Amino acid sequence: MKKILILALALMLTVSCLAVSATAEKVFRTYLATDTETLNGQNSVQSNVNTPATYCQATLYRAVPDEDGKNFHYIGEIAADLPQQVDAVTWRIPLRKEACWANGEPINADTMIYSYKMGLDPVLSNQMADFISDQDITIKNGKAYSLQTSDAPVSWDDVGIKKIDDYTLEITTDGEFSATNICSHFTTRAVVPVYEPLYEKGMASDRTSTTYGSTMDMWMCSGPYKLESWVFGSVQTYVRNENYWMPELFHYDRIEVRIIPEMNARVELWEKGELDYLAPDANVIETYVDDPRTVQYSSATVYHIDLNCKNPNNPICGSINYRKAMYHAMNREVIAHDLFGYQQPSGVYVNGQAGMFSESGLTYRESAQGKAVTDMVNSWGPYGYSPELAREYLAKAYEECGLSADTVLTLCFAYDPSEANWNATAQYLQEELPVIFEGKVKVIFDTYSGISTTVYKQQHDTWDFSPNDWTRAASRTFPYTCFYYYLSTYGSHPNNYFDEEFEAQYAVCDSEEVKSDYNRMLDETKKLEEIYLEKVIHIPVVQETYYEMFADNLVLPVEFYLPGFGWGLPFGDMTE
Repeated sequence: MKKILILALALMLTVSCLAVSATAEKVFRTYLATDTETLNGQNSVQSNVNTPATYCQATLYRAVPDEDGKNFHYIGEIAADLPQQVDAVTWRIPLRKEACWANGEPINADTMIYSYKMGLDPVLSNQMADFISDQDITIKNGKAYSLQTSDAPVSWDDVGIKKIDDYTLEITTDGEFSATNICSHFTTRAVVPVYEPLYEKGMASDRTSTTYGSTMDMWMCSGPYKLESWVFGSVQTYVRNENYWMPELFHYDRIEVRIIPEMNARVELWEKGELDYLAPDANVIETYVDDPRTVQYSSATVYHIDLNCKNPNNPICGSINYRKAMYHAMNREVIAHDLFGYQQPSGVYVNGQAGMFSESGLTYRESAQGKAVTDMVNSWGPYGYSPELAREYLAKAYEECGLSADTVLTLCFAYDPSEANWNATAQYLQEELPVIFEGKVKVIFDTYSGISTTVYKQQHDTWDFSPNDWTRAASRTFPYTCFYYYLSTYGSHPNNYFDEEFEAQYAVCDSEEVKSDYNRMLDETKKLEEIYLEKVIHIPVVQETYYEMFADNLVLPVEFYLPGFGWGLPFGDMTE
C-alpha cells in the first residue's frame, strides 16, 4: 500500500511538472546598447527605435519567414492583401477591418493618412520624413511636400497618398516599382501609424514638435506586443497584445530588452544564462569566434569617419587636400582586425551586399566596375593607406591655406566611448597620426553619452572626426543609394560637406533610365564612387562583419542569415 501511495504521488508530481512545463512563460531576453530617446519612429534616426517598433507596432506589410526557413516573403499586416497595381505608377492597398490599436480602437485609412501626413509635415520636419517619401519607392510629391517653403508651397492634395474609402489607400509613385518594392517600403519604423489623440495631445502650440513617444503613456502600440513597462536606461518590457489580429505568427509571451552599454556586462549576463542573444565586439570576439554557437555574416554597413569642413578651430578643414591626407592616414588593416575585431578593412564605401537583390544577383563589389575602383584604391596602398601620400596632401593643404610648414593642427575626435571599437580607434589615432604626420597633427577627444551622434553635431561645431555608420536597405537593389545620407537634400544628413559634382552624379544614378538598366547603373555608380573618393565625402574604414550568438533553447525560424531579413528573431520560439 505504501509503495502504491509513493507511486501515486510520484505520478501526480510528474503530471504537475508537465503541466507547469506546458504552460511555462516563454521569455526572450535581449539588449540595446542605449535606450531610445523617443518611441516616435517618425522622428528618430537611431536604429535602437527599431526594436520597440518591430515588436510593438504594426505596419502595412511585414516580412515573415518562409515555412521551410530558407527565405522570407511579405504579407499584409495592416494591409488585407498584397498591393494591387492599377497602372504603371498607381497601387491600391486594401486594409484589414480587424486591424486595431492595443486599446481596441480601429486602424483605418484615416489613421494611415493622418500618420503619413504628419510624418511628412513641413513644419514638424520629422527626421525620418525621407524614409516615408523616398526609400524603396518614391512617392509622388512626397519630398516636395515635406521640403516646401512659403515661396514654393505644395498642397497635400498633390501628394501620391490618397484615401479611396475607409479601408482602401492609393499610392502614386514617381517612376515604376514592383509590388515587392511597395511592400518593403511600408515595413519600417518611419511608416508605422501614429495614434492621433496622443500625437495631438503632445503637439506644441506652434506645431513644430510633438512629445508623442517621449514616455510610455504618450505612445500607443498596434503590433503583436505592447509595452508593459519602460524604465529608462534600464529595461523595456513587452507582453502580448490581446487585440493583435495575427498572434499565431509570434511565440514569445514576454520580451525583456535590457539597456546594457558595456560589453563586459553583456558577457556576464550571457554566461549566467540571463541573455538569449549576444553580439560579441572587438574586446571579446577572440573568446567566442570559434564557439559553435557563433554565426557570422557580412552586413550592408561600412563604418566610416565624417569630417567637419566648418570647424572654426581648424584653418584647413575645408580643403580637399586635407581630406585626402586624412583618408590616406587610416591604417585600415590595424583598425579592422585589431581594434574592431575580425572585421574587413575597406577603403571603399559601397558595401558588400549592394546589388545582391538586383535581377542578376551581381553585387557591385563583385562587378568589373566595383573591382576597378577597389584596384584603384589598393594602388595607393593597402585599402588606401599610405603615410607618404598622407604627408604629401597635408603639405599641399598647408600651402593652399597659407599655413607655415611648422604649424601643428589640433584635431578633435568626437565619439561615444561606450562604443568599444571606436574608443579603441580614437586612442589608436591619437598615437598614430602624430607619427604619420611627423608631429604636425595632435588629436584630442570630445566624448559624449546619452545622445546620438546626430544630436551631438547639431549642438557642436568644433569637432573634426566623427565616427558613423548608416545602412541603406535600398542599396541591396540600387547600389548607389548607400550614398543617400550624404546629399544636401537629406534632412538628417550627418555631415556638412557637400559637392555639386557628387550630387549631380547621384541624380544621374537615380534617374529612371539608369535604374531600369543594371549594367548602366553599375557604370554610373562607379563614376559616383570615384567622385566620392576624389572629393573624400567621408572616410570609409571597415566593412562590417556581424558575429552573433543565440541561446541553445532559442529556436530560429530560418536556416541561415537572410540579407534584408536577418535571423527572424521576432518569429523565434523558446524550448525547455
